[in-house]
Amino acid sequence: MSSDVDHQQLQQFMTSSTWPVDIVRARLARRAVAVVRPQVWVVDDTGFPKDGTSSPGVARQYSGTLGKVGNCQIGVSVHAASDAASCPLSWQLGRERGCRSSGPVPGPQE
Repeated sequence: MSSDVDHQQLQQFMTSSTWPVDIVRARLARRAVAVVRPQVWVVDDTGFPKDGTSSPGVARQYSGTLGKVGNCQIGVSVHAASDAASCPLSWQLGRERGCRSSGPVPGPQE
């Protein structure tokens, strides 16, 4: 992105717009698969360490990112990959039992 982009407006558009995110993600995934021509599918979980109490889906759990048990969110993603390229196709926050919820945790994506 160029330096003249209002990042706050872009973030607000992405999180507050009423456009059908599932349909857009599915269409982008199909286009990415056509370009990447995957040889493998990669499923990856990533920990996002959290200190506060306001993020949804936070739980005390093992995180490879931290290398120990700690407060974190776990995100799961699916990627198409080949020798030449890779691209994330879908992602979501994991839902753990006992996690704090101060807001909705995004649901599964196509």
